[in-house]
Amino acid sequence: MRTRYLTPPTVRPSYSSEHRRMKPVLDMARKLDVGSNPAPQALYEAGSAGFQIWCSPQDNPGGPWNEFQMSPGSFPKAVEYVASVHWKWDDETIVGLELSTCAYALSDHFPNRFSDSLIAGRIGLQSVRNRADDLAWAEAKIQALFDLAGVPMPAIRIVED
Repeated sequence: MRTRYLTPPTVRPSYSSEHRRMKPVLDMARKLDVGSNPAPQALYEAGSAGFQIWCSPQDNPGGPWNEFQMSPGSFPKAVEYVASVHWKWDDETIVGLELSTCAYALSDHFPNRFSDSLIAGRIGLQSVRNRADDLAWAEAKIQALFDLAGVPMPAIRIVED
């Protein structure tokens, strides 16, 4: 008698399976929540399909971020918003991460140097959107979060305005 094996069908990802795949990342972001965890590495704010990244006086992109005093506002420590990360979907599959940065704090503290206007360059100011130092720092924070969660990090795509 001959044994025949059936090849199991390829399981296609679904919204549900993809959210389960990224759940450890969002769980880690919630554990390191900027709004409730005073630990220095707690710089994340989880959403349903991504997260935000904040910086502190001790952990930031450098340069002008070190030239002003951050305040805690409603958080347990002094922080400022830096980046948003969202899942990049292709049909029902997460195929990457979409990253955008906006250093609002720089335009608030240095209005004669920085602007969040889309025409910042035309009015003689530096844009606070997707600055190279902010992107590099945010990418390192994304990698660190995925490493802590034990999930392979998808490719990052920078979202331009």
